[in-house]
Amino acid sequence: MPPALQVVVDCCRPDGGNARNDSLRTLIASPLVDMGQLIQTVARHRVAPQVQRSLKEAGVHLPPETAGHLAQMAAHAARRSLMLAKESLSLQAVFDEAGLEATFVKGTALALLMHGDVGMKDSWDIDLLVSPDQVDAACAVLIDQGYVLHTPKGLSAEAFKRFQAVTKECVFFHAGRHIYLELHWKLIDNPHQLAGLDLGHTQTVALGLGYLRTLADPELFAYLCVHGARHSWARLKWIADVAGFLHGRSDDEVRQLRDQAVAMGAGRAPDVALALCQSLFGRPRVAGHLDAAGRYLVSAAHASLTHGEGRTEIKVYSRPWRMNWVGRHLIGPTYKAMLSEAASNWAGDHDRIHIVLPRGFEFVYSLIRIPLWLWRKTGLGRAGSGS
Repeated sequence: MPPALQVVVDCCRPDGGNARNDSLRTLIASPLVDMGQLIQTVARHRVAPQVQRSLKEAGVHLPPETAGHLAQMAAHAARRSLMLAKESLSLQAVFDEAGLEATFVKGTALALLMHGDVGMKDSWDIDLLVSPDQVDAACAVLIDQGYVLHTPKGLSAEAFKRFQAVTKECVFFHAGRHIYLELHWKLIDNPHQLAGLDLGHTQTVALGLGYLRTLADPELFAYLCVHGARHSWARLKWIADVAGFLHGRSDDEVRQLRDQAVAMGAGRAPDVALALCQSLFGRPRVAGHLDAAGRYLVSAAHASLTHGEGRTEIKVYSRPWRMNWVGRHLIGPTYKAMLSEAASNWAGDHDRIHIVLPRGFEFVYSLIRIPLWLWRKTGLGRAGSGS
């Protein structure tokens, strides 16, 4: 592992202690750790609050310029997290008053569960989950609160209904507060992943004089594992969230969470998450049950985490991008999950939203995707529509 990335990994260990502090002091004193690369790595994985806290606890003194950069990043993350926490609390009250079941996923609620401090998690948006039959009402509430629909744009009411059937979320933006909000009606695009997760199993987390509703622990763990696996754990913050969520739990409790997640349809994702937590942080002691596909998913995660020495974003068609594309087909617990992933990839969201086919002819989407994609990419489609 690149030295700068190893520093960041050690800083994200949830257990801390003298062993971690000694390791950090040794690493920082090594000439192999470049301070510029360290800052780039922290930014890439969006873990500035954890890194600053851990280095302070270890008594590490960074060069003034590096310390200043890190402090600025951590302060920016804390300010944004506080702003998102305030907005989430306000939206919870508004949705409750409207009689809508709003559930906040990850973000502020997860930071409170893990750290008891909203400033310890670097979040850039709000993830808000509602039931599919409440999407229209939720959209109306958000618009009334000053949000505008950012993605998708320009769809008719009928096309937006097709959009809901094809995807799991839309994105709203509040210009005055510069806040992005992802409104979810599903957690996962693939209907055969987490099919057994009950969105009605929730818990409340106290925040100031109010509260936030989030997923209950078993459902939250299952979702964190599948979400990370679908993104090949490309950011260290995602696996650090899982490690922090499991910290302090007994081996039996971890095994129970793992078994519950698998029963919900998380497939190989929990075992991959446990394996990564072990290899990166040394915890928990519970081992994942990895078959060949699971080992591939672990390799894909390491390729994503260490891409560009852990300092550069993953680009389309790069090696970790290709590994992730393949890996998404291997997460699900059944062949139906794999086939559904393949069908979704080949059918294409754009065509399914904008082209209406008779019932029973959905297979045609897969046949026309490549010709239509080439038509749009070459500009012939746009040229034809303007002539």
